[in-house]
Amino acid sequence: MQKQEAMISVRNLKMYFPVGGSLFEKKKTLKAVDDVSFDLYPGETFGLVGESGCGKTTVGRTIVRLYQPTAGQILLDGTDIAPLSEKEVLPYRSRMQMIFQDPYASLNPRMTVSSIVGEPLRYQGMNAKDIDDRVRELVECVGLKEDHLNRYPHEFSGGQRQRIGIARALASKPDFIVCDEPISALDVSIQAQIINMLEELQARFGMTYLFVSHDLSMVRHISKRVAVMYLGHIVEMAPVNELYANMLHPYTKALMSAVPIADPDAAEKSKRIVLQGDVPQPINPPSGCPFRTRCPYADKGCAEQIPELKDMGGGHMVACHKV
Repeated sequence: MQKQEAMISVRNLKMYFPVGGSLFEKKKTLKAVDDVSFDLYPGETFGLVGESGCGKTTVGRTIVRLYQPTAGQILLDGTDIAPLSEKEVLPYRSRMQMIFQDPYASLNPRMTVSSIVGEPLRYQGMNAKDIDDRVRELVECVGLKEDHLNRYPHEFSGGQRQRIGIARALASKPDFIVCDEPISALDVSIQAQIINMLEELQARFGMTYLFVSHDLSMVRHISKRVAVMYLGHIVEMAPVNELYANMLHPYTKALMSAVPIADPDAAEKSKRIVLQGDVPQPINPPSGCPFRTRCPYADKGCAEQIPELKDMGGGHMVACHKV
């Protein structure tokens, strides 16, 4: 069987931000993403999880070139779009879109639904008649009605606003969408509806998702493969069933132990792993392994070298000196 070619290959991606700097203070560097590599295959959902501030959203924004990468490659069907200028990257914009976390802040309050969803099409030079037809089709795809087209974002609920954001992302017929915690700002009753709709749209249009989330149970439901991030690094990556059944990295084990279990008997037997020590800052990361300051197994060797992702077989990769 021939191996499937990756649609997007991320290689040694780094995204650093300058912080501070004044007459009396030297400018510092915040290492939001530090040497991240993975592949995304056509039609799959790749989950990216980790605690707040680990860099997972920055990875998504950098891949779609909302940020200019500090270093590394972003290969889209073999073409490296990382070093391209804003003008040079324009032809690739329509293939990559983003669903933002906050459905309240991501929509222009002064634009109607019709204008919001149709804006990407106007940039592509489509005529007014075709735009109107396409907008009606998109609104229907995401479960809204035609009489919603002339309303403004403040007239909708959070779930409806997120549907508008999804329709806007679909407008240019993208191959790849970054879903940046698309359900975290929504009521629990609405979350399942949005997830089911995303799965239906993926099956219908054959899109690839990068699903960024801190909701580990939802990632397990929607993803085919999962990567765990900590302090700008990927510490473990595997097919979803393999990862949840055979966690190797101590951070992954601690993260998964925090997931609520619906079965009372199983919950009583499970043991929560509480990490000791303070969470390090990406502006001043520890030497060697980024997790060593909170790891119960760390020794002097862990402070000397950053562990590389090792293939443990079956696509299960882990970055830990002790595994």
